[in-house]
Amino acid sequence: MGLPVEGPSIGWPETEQAAPNVQRWATEQLLCLWRKQRHRRDNVPSWGDEIEYNLVDLNSTSERATLLLDQEKVIRQWENSPASKEEPVVLQWEWAKYVVETTPAKPYTESIEDLLSVQQNMKRRRQVINRSLSPNQHTMSLSFFPRTGADGQWTTPHGRTQTNHSVCSIPRYRILPENVLGRRQSHKKTHYPVYQDIETPDIFHDILPSGEKIKNHLCLDDLEVGIGCCSLQTTFQAPNETEARWLHDQLIPLAPIFLAMTAAVPIWKGYLVDTDIRWQRFGDLVDDRRPEEMESIPPRWTWNRTYLSEEKPPGLESDSSLQPMNPAIKQRLLDGGMDDSLATHFASILSRDPLILTEEDTHNLNTSNTKLFELLQSCVWHAVRFKLPITDTGPGWCVEFRTMESQLTDKANAAFAIFAYLLSRAIVTMHLNFYIPIDKVGESMEFAKERDAVRGRKMWFKRSGWSHSIGGVKSMCKEKKVHKRLSGEGEGFALMSADEIFNGESEEDGFPGLVAIVRYYLKQSKMATAEQEKIAPYLELISERASGENPTPATWMRKFVRSHEDYRQDSYVGERVCYDMMREIVRMNEDE
Repeated sequence: MGLPVEGPSIGWPETEQAAPNVQRWATEQLLCLWRKQRHRRDNVPSWGDEIEYNLVDLNSTSERATLLLDQEKVIRQWENSPASKEEPVVLQWEWAKYVVETTPAKPYTESIEDLLSVQQNMKRRRQVINRSLSPNQHTMSLSFFPRTGADGQWTTPHGRTQTNHSVCSIPRYRILPENVLGRRQSHKKTHYPVYQDIETPDIFHDILPSGEKIKNHLCLDDLEVGIGCCSLQTTFQAPNETEARWLHDQLIPLAPIFLAMTAAVPIWKGYLVDTDIRWQRFGDLVDDRRPEEMESIPPRWTWNRTYLSEEKPPGLESDSSLQPMNPAIKQRLLDGGMDDSLATHFASILSRDPLILTEEDTHNLNTSNTKLFELLQSCVWHAVRFKLPITDTGPGWCVEFRTMESQLTDKANAAFAIFAYLLSRAIVTMHLNFYIPIDKVGESMEFAKERDAVRGRKMWFKRSGWSHSIGGVKSMCKEKKVHKRLSGEGEGFALMSADEIFNGESEEDGFPGLVAIVRYYLKQSKMATAEQEKIAPYLELISERASGENPTPATWMRKFVRSHEDYRQDSYVGERVCYDMMREIVRMNEDE
């Protein structure tokens, strides 16, 4: 979620007072960093992924599944174990006490050995965490636990009567919600519509803290209901700044499509709802906008409203009406040498008030480090994040793809991580152009929220003119089709289904599909046929997900609930239903 904050954090009044100086010095830190790194090149296309896992306790006696508040025990044991230095995985803190963030210990490369190690690495992460748990406790890649915030016990140990009892003890996570509330000066209302099943009663399902009743909606305003949202994120290193900016832009239109493809949250507070994703709820948790800012400033957790590449076609300007830019900051970036696109992007970040500061931050205002810049950037959570090299020896120019939800199995998580990486390589290598008007991305994000959006919704996508001509037409029919469309011209975009986007349109001159493009890239990269066959099962999973043959986690969970003998067709997901579902997910991973 961002940089850890060492030392005691200060409250909102002090943070607000320090904001102008922090913004000014963060701008200077960015300019120093950018000038130093702008010509850096990295020829190794390294990449990595991040998965946040839930710790779940399965009590066979009570037939109850609860979230295990053992994050600190797991991480402390990991940190103190000499064996941890030899493991290929890293464990990190997250917002909820029942969540552990994980990454590979070192970046992957494009080698077949690394690609085929991804699933095993993910499995190893769960094994490492499980060493600190008892046999009835499990590490699960859930995007959100179904009964978080429900009446009754949903954590172990039980602490529902305590305020924020499941919030991580690290200072960053304690002060963040306090400062968000302190800045916006009002409560954010999050209401999700309850799924209307056959026997769902027509009653008031929830009551706001104010006492206001909401008909057929759940109130998710409690901090506890959201901090455990988990995701699958991937980060790709580009050769240089120019290519990173291009990749950033091409991934933006893909963000809502991958969100729908990985949808995994159909249940909140023990009720089936009429949405399938976590995205909006987590965004509401960190939404610090005041009432007068709601129409003019986008939330911090949002889809991107800024294209970065200087190559973008005319007519695709950023949504400047929703960029909270301090004119002085943007002008300083322009004066410092940045072009308008890059200055706009960073000015929209640096103009936001800091949400987390320590006393030391307010006194150590200089350009000797990049901490203030990193703090401001880490508190704006775009769907696609553009990342500068922070050190000379660390990662170079990178792009982080952030919308995918955690899948229920290691194989599915690995498939989406590998596919996203291979698609990023195809984009950079073949200079693919997926630009669409930025407002269409926003529309697609709204479509992605809907129940079963993969099968029931079309999203905006570029179906023609998406790449320059490349040589080497092969004899295979699929390759001919790909090459024909690669040679296409024009700026046509249209509403397309996930099946059409990933598996191709039926027309001979239609879009060939992202899966076909990735296969074409693998052939063009001279990957041996035998090696391509080893990757094929992951590509097939993506293809089957887009066609609906392989259901999203959200669709699978709905079907499981509605077919369970204890379900009363009333939208309520009881303790035994949840328990049996968690057991089945554990079994699915054991069988892989």
